[in-house]
Amino acid sequence: MASLRVAVFAVSCALLAASVSSAPPPAVYKVGDERGWVVPSANGTETYNHWAKRNRFQVGDILNFKYANDSVLLVSHDDYKQCSTETPVSRFTGGDTKFTLDGLGPFYFVSGVPGHCEKGQRMIARVRMPSSLTAGVPAAAPGMPPTVRAGGAPRPAASLPAVPSVAGSGSASTPTPTPAPSPLPEASGASSRRALSVVSSVVVGLAVVGVVTLFVVV
Repeated sequence: MASLRVAVFAVSCALLAASVSSAPPPAVYKVGDERGWVVPSANGTETYNHWAKRNRFQVGDILNFKYANDSVLLVSHDDYKQCSTETPVSRFTGGDTKFTLDGLGPFYFVSGVPGHCEKGQRMIARVRMPSSLTAGVPAAAPGMPPTVRAGGAPRPAASLPAVPSVAGSGSASTPTPTPAPSPLPEASGASSRRALSVVSSVVVGLAVVGVVTLFVVV
């Protein structure tokens, strides 16, 4: 009986350790896909910002810049708008740069070669919260900001006027329901994270079952 309890306890510990170590690995995105980090051609090639919008970056993901005779600069918002390369936050020149997105918000990248940024070799990578954390959270309804009177107290925003019904065949017209927006396509790298999360959940469940079995046997 004692050996059985020890065996069950050992299996439970192993499953718990496996669940902790099975966190989803970061997704690696090759910037620009096959063309890499180059000056966009003038024949309608997709811009880097269009490429970035097709993907959903999360904290910890990696941007892989492939380039030759070029460079990658991490810059501020103002330097991005002006294509300024004088005072970058970081400069990379190795030809195979792997940049880890270590926080939320936008990251601004430009080429360090003069004239390349002006020709479209720049990108904004926006890092968002994981979809599992934002799902089901209702968006705040837009409203008019309150106006401030001379006395300093805010005046409530005016409510919108009611829309009168249109006279027709004797009954009031009903508003046409607005169709729900179609879900965004799943970004590359997200499916692997979801699969690993499911596996991790299964392993944790098995570990809990093992611990419960241990106490039952005791």
